[in-house]
Amino acid sequence: MRNEENNSSQGGIQPPSHGETNAITSPPRQKQPSELKGLGGWLILPMLGIVLSIFILPFAIYMQNVEVIEYWDELTNAQSDSFIPLFKELIYFEVLGNSILYAALLFLCYVFFTKKKITIKVYIFFQLFSLLLTISDIVLAMSLLDLELESSDIKDIMRGVVSCAIWIPYFLLSVRVKNTFIN
Repeated sequence: MRNEENNSSQGGIQPPSHGETNAITSPPRQKQPSELKGLGGWLILPMLGIVLSIFILPFAIYMQNVEVIEYWDELTNAQSDSFIPLFKELIYFEVLGNSILYAALLFLCYVFFTKKKITIKVYIFFQLFSLLLTISDIVLAMSLLDLELESSDIKDIMRGVVSCAIWIPYFLLSVRVKNTFIN
């Protein structure tokens, strides 16, 4: 007892007794891989993207096509001065592609929040299909409408590439993703 008092009064550090922890000697507790589950961590970012996209995508599609809707007859009627050959087919392609994309988004939202195992595959499909749709729409518009590649087109493609490059590996490799989507 006398020895312990001497050490503590002289500023000595006592090792923790059985069952105690010492902040100086114990490293901070890190989560074990089995504890990394649920809608937290980096998984919050794709979750927010999914939820926001449900509301933003229909609005964005409408805003991109508001003039097309207004001038549809002039642009698709062969007797019109404003007629653009294959324009109708291009718009049908966009409508079909965006409909598939939105249906995939709604399904993704369902499987994501019910934590279904298929979520990983659906998310990867959604990312890749979105990128493919963006690229094909730009290429078709450029070739059918004789348009130049614009900086906004490059920005849209790069946004899709970066999103795929970040989130596809995350969904394939993340311990949290593997532990969360198990139903």
